[in-house]
Amino acid sequence: MRLSLLVIYVPEPSLELAARFYGALLDAAPVREQHGLGPEHYAVTVAETGLVVELYPATKRPHTGTRLEWRGDADAAVQRLMDRAYALPEKTRDGKGWWVSDPIGNTVVLLGVDAAEGATPPED
Repeated sequence: MRLSLLVIYVPEPSLELAARFYGALLDAAPVREQHGLGPEHYAVTVAETGLVVELYPATKRPHTGTRLEWRGDADAAVQRLMDRAYALPEKTRDGKGWWVSDPIGNTVVLLGVDAAEGATPPED
């Protein structure tokens, strides 16, 4: 089994910014969508894996609060986030990856494909 869909609920004022953040992170353009009478939201699709990250306005549900860990070309993802002014990632304490918060406060850890499990975010 592999993850095919991740839905993140975002406070309305941050929806577009969160879509641009995940678009930069995953090197994919966010697309505005609406399914039937449902709310307008954004979808970011990762071409290599088919994973779809959907960002919905948190209207009837609380916004998502979690830690997400991504593996791949972490340095390229960090560079895209910084170039597009969406975030300033920091090296993790153990130096195995990068740590950043998304626009709504989720912890996002970026690891290279060879990184050991469970990089530790920097101390506050």
